[in-house]
Amino acid sequence: MLARNSFMEVYHQRTYQLAAMIGAAGMAVLLVWSSQIVTIFPQGGLFLDADALTLISTALAAGLMGITLPLHWYAWRRTRVAAPASGLGLVGTLLSVGSLSCCAPLLLPGMLSLLGFSGSALLAFNLRLHQLRLLLMALAIAFLLVSLWIGLRNVTRSCRISR
Repeated sequence: MLARNSFMEVYHQRTYQLAAMIGAAGMAVLLVWSSQIVTIFPQGGLFLDADALTLISTALAAGLMGITLPLHWYAWRRTRVAAPASGLGLVGTLLSVGSLSCCAPLLLPGMLSLLGFSGSALLAFNLRLHQLRLLLMALAIAFLLVSLWIGLRNVTRSCRISR
């Protein structure tokens, strides 16, 4: 009941529907590119490395991100005016961003190179992360589900505060 009412409250507004669609599409593009499902070669040509489980997990993560971020945005906008935001709003937002762990093959080597790791060490590390991409995607989906639950609670809380 909590989820249905919160979804109805947030997504009856066109702005949040549009934000969810753009967020999911943008996240899908980022996930497909960063996890090297699609590789475009400079000389021309396209390489697709997509099995069914990878496509399903990518679509699920992108969809959950698209749904979750507008919920947090709505709760933040409502509580910003009515009362100070609770700490769970920050935790939910951090979990949403933390769910980008499926992009670890893109983000972690970049951070490690800034710390001075050599190119060969980064290549071995990046290959290992690429081998673990389904496990990292499952971790990202788990973070997104927790963030979705927190977002639904925050929407309900923000509606109680503003009344």
